Parts: sequence; C-alpha cells; structure tokens
Amino acid sequence: MDIKILDSNDFLSFKRIRLFALKNDPMAFGSSYEEESQKTDSYFKNKIKQEKNKFTIGFFESGQLVNIASFTQQNNLKEQHKGEITSVYCLNNYRNQGLTKKVLTILLDKAFLIPELKVLKITVLSENEPAKKLYSSLGFKKYGREPYSLFDGEKYYAEDLMYLNYEAFITQQNIITSVK
Repeated sequence: MDIKILDSNDFLSFKRIRLFALKNDPMAFGSSYEEESQKTDSYFKNKIKQEKNKFTIGFFESGQLVNIASFTQQNNLKEQHKGEITSVYCLNNYRNQGLTKKVLTILLDKAFLIPELKVLKITVLSENEPAKKLYSSLGFKKYGREPYSLFDGEKYYAEDLMYLNYEAFITQQNIITSVK
C-alpha cells in the first residue's frame, strides 16, 4: 500500500486507470473514453504534472494504481482562493474500504497548505449517493444542482455542486483529532 503524489513517471498507470474509469463509469466524468483514448502520452503526463497549484494523489496496491483524485487551484487573481477536486475514482474491487477517503484526506491536507486557498469545490452526479455521503463526511456541503449537466446521447444527468471552506475543514480536523 502506497499513497503518493503522482509525477510523470506514473503517467502510464494514470492513463490506464483514467481510461478504464471513462470506459466503465462514463457518467462519473465530464470527459469521455472516446475523447481521451485518442490523446497522446504528453496529454496524460501534463494531467498529472505536479505544480504549486495542481497535483494528483494516487493509491497504489502491489504496484497497481487503484485510486486517484486531482486538485487544481484557480490561478486568476480574483479566484485564486478557490480550488477544485476532479477525477476522483476508485477501482471497483477496492471500493468500500475507505481508500478514497484516505486519498481525499491527504489531498485536502495538502491543498489547504496553500495560504490563499479558502474554498474547495467538487461536483458529483446527483444520483451517486455513496460519493455524496463520502464528500459530506469530509465536511463538504451542497450549494446547488446543475440540471442537464451531462448528456450521454440518450439521457441528461444532473450534478450536485458541493464546497468545503477552510474554516469548516479546520473545525473537522480538530474534531477528528480530539476524538482520537
């Protein structure tokens, strides 16, 4: 078991899980397998390129990348206090074991070290109750719903919009620490 920030050396593992996720859970993402399977290796290297305001956390089991989550901070002056979590995915065989919560907890800890970051946003398919429950357990609150957010060629899907502000994160961390 190894949790780490991915770098360019991990791009093939990232590409493999990303394409698998897009193919097997297409409504969990705004992108599609058809689009991303045509992308170059440089595209995938760039997606996980670690920068001050952008990184991807991965959970490896026996050398296989089984869980991912990405963070990107807004970089324009008026919005640099906001960041977004995207590309959250866990292989089916590893679900319901707390791995995604571990990955997201590490991501939150690292993201909130950025001094100007005050709010993290995440979107989730409105019908994805397990993910919404997980995000709520981390302190995220729903602030809206985007109807007709995704379209699979036959049906439209809504997405719930959720956020976590820095103060709520610190409060949540203090509660967890005091319980231990």
